[in-house]
Amino acid sequence: MGLIANWKAARERRRLADAFLRRLLVPSEPHVVAWLASQCNDEAVAVRELTFARRAVGLTAAGRDALDDRTASDVARAMAPHLETEARQSSRGADEWTARWQAYRSALAARGVTDTPTVRFARILLAGAGVDAPTPDTLAQAVDVMQAFRGQANDALRASFGAASLPDDIRPSALRA
Repeated sequence: MGLIANWKAARERRRLADAFLRRLLVPSEPHVVAWLASQCNDEAVAVRELTFARRAVGLTAAGRDALDDRTASDVARAMAPHLETEARQSSRGADEWTARWQAYRSALAARGVTDTPTVRFARILLAGAGVDAPTPDTLAQAVDVMQAFRGQANDALRASFGAASLPDDIRPSALRA
């Protein structure tokens, strides 16, 4: 691939990552914000934690569910200006996002635990909102929120980057040969 072709391909990947973020980084539904705010008694904290959770799920989906291995880095690169803007507005917000992202990454990488990654993500969402010992109902609701975020992230991936299409008469493993 030549220099111009590489440049065009990189530009197209940036465009797709930006489209993904536009679909992903939307405000949470009011009833979800109200639910989490009722758990932590602070609507601003609820909005912040839901935003962090949506970002983490989006980055995770881009890394695990995308068709191209470069998608996660393209999405992270496209997200950087958003994070820089927040860091200029509040260094505390940038530190909180960094800490939360590390927690989400660690939860995803954890081995030998009985909770599913979705449950672990739900616990991080609640802990960030100050709910350290959630009731089973609260945890179940948080799991539902995280599952909805995952579905939205995957829908945004397919809408932005395309869906996988495999021939009906050939096994996926046979395509590697």
